[in-house]
Amino acid sequence: MKGYEKFLLAWVSAATAVLSCAAQAPPAIEDQRFGVMTHFAQGWDPSWIPPIAQGAVPEVRDELYWQTVEPEKGRFVFPDPYERYMAGLNKNNISPLIVLSFENSNYDNGLTPYTNDGIEAYARYAVEVLRHYGKQIKAVEIWNEYNGTFCKGPAAQDRAGTYLLMLRTAYAAIKRERPDVIVVGGATSGIPMPYWEELLAGGGLAFMDVLSVHPYRYDSPPEGLETDLAAFQDLVKKYNGGRPKPIWVTEIGWGTKPSTAVGDLAIDDEAQARFLVRAYALLLSSDVQRIYWYLLRDYQQFNMGLIRDDARHSPKPAYVAMSTMIQQLRGANFVTREKTPDDIYSLVFARPSGEEVRVLWALRRVAIAASGATKAVDINGRPVEFTGQLHIDDSPVFVTGPLQGLPSPPAAKEIVLADSLRDFSSAQGNPWSYGVFMGGSTAFIPLPNYVITDWVKTWTGQYPYISLTASDQHPSAAGATPVSAVRRWQGNHAGPVRIAGHFRCGTQGDGVGVSIFVDGRRRFRKLLGGGNGNPVVESFDFVQTVRPGTVIDFAVDPGPGVDINFDATTVYATISKEAR
Repeated sequence: MKGYEKFLLAWVSAATAVLSCAAQAPPAIEDQRFGVMTHFAQGWDPSWIPPIAQGAVPEVRDELYWQTVEPEKGRFVFPDPYERYMAGLNKNNISPLIVLSFENSNYDNGLTPYTNDGIEAYARYAVEVLRHYGKQIKAVEIWNEYNGTFCKGPAAQDRAGTYLLMLRTAYAAIKRERPDVIVVGGATSGIPMPYWEELLAGGGLAFMDVLSVHPYRYDSPPEGLETDLAAFQDLVKKYNGGRPKPIWVTEIGWGTKPSTAVGDLAIDDEAQARFLVRAYALLLSSDVQRIYWYLLRDYQQFNMGLIRDDARHSPKPAYVAMSTMIQQLRGANFVTREKTPDDIYSLVFARPSGEEVRVLWALRRVAIAASGATKAVDINGRPVEFTGQLHIDDSPVFVTGPLQGLPSPPAAKEIVLADSLRDFSSAQGNPWSYGVFMGGSTAFIPLPNYVITDWVKTWTGQYPYISLTASDQHPSAAGATPVSAVRRWQGNHAGPVRIAGHFRCGTQGDGVGVSIFVDGRRRFRKLLGGGNGNPVVESFDFVQTVRPGTVIDFAVDPGPGVDINFDATTVYATISKEAR
């Protein structure tokens, strides 16, 4: 038997074992934290329901479209496809989170409801859904990605204000009918902090039992999700008397894709499985109460499924990883992230019995002196043998027992003087400034306008597309003259400093130029993207002696072709001094 055939047979055996175990031993403890997105409302056959149950996934997120339920004004129907899939979920003890969406041609000209009549009709539709399906529905979500493309017409002129009206009206109607139903609000594309601040400042917390977000990271690995969620929860606490509020991630996932340029992230089936477990573990460690993977199966252009879109419903590695994770973490509560080097993750959970289980991985291959643990399994559910040493990499392992021997974080060698993301400000010169260079000049011209949109807080000016946000810089052009977007730091430190970080552009467009200047003298220059073998990511790390008043500029220009389309570039920089 050839090596590949042996591997395939072993993998299928592992998948079959997981499915068999799940089918024969339904979970003794229902754990609602684990879910998947389905599209039965879009015509999926109910034959896709058994694989959900076999994988021990207790929750799905789906829809019962308003237009279908109320085809004529005031007449409510529930067609056979809806009845069959809801009955199938019920039979398999799978709980549905129902997204109440979208517009209805009977109201507000078929646009997103924006009048009192349309919004009240939306609330009536919500109540009719609950009356029809009764106790089967325990949670509903008010719309989907209202901050994005699913808001159409006049409502889009004030997304936060109109959504708040819809949320308040629907919440009151739902609670009158079914006080026990969990009302989930937000369902935002990403975590758009300005939009959320509008919702919360407007009193939105009173009309949401749970807040939901879709923090996709399509071109990046999961690490960093925990930071994003912590910042979001801090915003919630600001408007909730210092108290947290339940957060659900109702969509997250990665599709498989090749790398199209040097530095562009490639994701194959195995990487997708690794990302799934790491994402769920990080989100659970951030006190996210439920997580729904998008999507159960590959569908249309979305190759993000746990299952292949074939007649056999063939499981992908991510399906096996999901099933393994649910078995290992069923009923286990997050306890702590152990102190380790930054690129090693050890997230400790406690099972109902009190037994510890760790989700452990590293962004580099490393061997640790492991003692105390009773067993370890990989994301395929296979035992991991270790005697004295446990080898870990970016594929998580589940380690049971009181593990000792994890490496400690190194002693701090540096003190961060400036962090471009952390220090982003609405004020110029504090200590960062935001502006432009014209042509080949390094004369700094501050941008005049600080603008807050639903999506972002940004510095901008009179040139097309010019912008600087906490994380991105978009250059421009004035005719044939390139206009660089520049982030400037000026400090009062004297002595050597370490300047480190990275630039990242997209794979579309003709590329950009990225530079670092110290007191007007270029220290670093690269062309990114645009083909010709140019990378899309470039890191920098060098030491520079500075004095009080030294300026360091991080500049993005439109590149040799002065084409400013698709030129948004991520910029992250830290300036540190040696610790004493």
